[in-house]
Amino acid sequence: MNRLKTKIPPPVITLSFGLMMWAMSLYFPLYLIEHSSLLWIALGCIGLGLCLDVLSFINFLKHKTTINPIKPEKASKLVINGFYKFTRNPMYLGMVFILTGSAFLFGNVGSFLVLPFFILTMNYLQIKPEEKVLEKNFGESYLDYKMNVRRWI
Repeated sequence: MNRLKTKIPPPVITLSFGLMMWAMSLYFPLYLIEHSSLLWIALGCIGLGLCLDVLSFINFLKHKTTINPIKPEKASKLVINGFYKFTRNPMYLGMVFILTGSAFLFGNVGSFLVLPFFILTMNYLQIKPEEKVLEKNFGESYLDYKMNVRRWI
């Protein structure tokens, strides 16, 4: 059953939720937000998310371990430096920032309502199955890391 949970790549999940947010803004506009600074807030969030994703990806490459979230069992090293000192999932956190920036771009309160469902979906479909594999592969090292660093922030 856990193998089925990690079959959808996280970027595809993120894109799907981004499309849901866009659809919410078009078909269910709850309250439209208009302000001149929204574009800059949106770009800042998206930029921060991309930064988290790219730098975390580079960190995995430096450690020569897999970046493939569909096959966490192939992880050869436990990466706990860089952004991983502050969050166990900086790439997924980056995706949250990208979606948050998108919600600001859409300017619709309804788009923000999608964010908690993205986090719940990532917890269930990706993060918890990954954590089980990492506990099995890295034992006490991962359990210690898990005790000292939060899942998100």
